[in-house]
Amino acid sequence: MVGLFDGDPLSYDKLVNATGSDYIYFGHDKWREFAPGLKSIHEARQIRHQLLLAFERAERKSEAEKQALLTSIVIGGGPTGVEMAGAISELSRFMISRDFRNLQPDNLKVILVEAGPRILDRLP
Repeated sequence: MVGLFDGDPLSYDKLVNATGSDYIYFGHDKWREFAPGLKSIHEARQIRHQLLLAFERAERKSEAEKQALLTSIVIGGGPTGVEMAGAISELSRFMISRDFRNLQPDNLKVILVEAGPRILDRLP
């Protein structure tokens, strides 16, 4: 039994206390500048903005420079990383097909990096 803000009691079978989490940069806090988080709308918009800027730059670059600008790296092969890699791929292919003349969706590359033995290691 717990009291709500208005003072009314609320009964429950199980209580889940979710305290939140923080990003881990494996002792390399300088990576924080280059690896935005995924926990807010603001952070999602930052990632989208960075992708769009990279595509705009790639539109005007040589083939070698284009390849670097069209490559995204997602670190973490858990559910969030896999979902993020898929979202980047889908969004990028849609944007390039629709909005850019000198870029081809086939030139996109999304690299998923996982330190463990396999992607989605915690799933059966």
